[in-house]
Amino acid sequence: MVKKKIIWTKRAHSELYETLDYYTNRNKSRIYSTKLYKEIQQKLRKLDFSIVLPQKTSKPNIFYFTYKHVSVFFSFQENTIFVKALSDDRRNPKSIELVLRNLE
Repeated sequence: MVKKKIIWTKRAHSELYETLDYYTNRNKSRIYSTKLYKEIQQKLRKLDFSIVLPQKTSKPNIFYFTYKHVSVFFSFQENTIFVKALSDDRRNPKSIELVLRNLE
């Protein structure tokens, strides 16, 4: 099995840490944020495009998956996944539309 490389854009990285920081402050603990981060990373590493493609968006070559309440938008080329954006659906349910509108 070929190891996948995961590259986070500056925007996605910022949105990830903003979301993790929000839950750390809200819960007064890092436990939930740490679990959320590990699960998202694990899900990205386990994506298998040879079996099934992830959900498509209205943008060409942009896909997404949702883990719990966080939507992760990405594109891929061969063995590299480019994480483009992240949206916390519970904090702002309409953010998915904004994310898609602003993606390249």
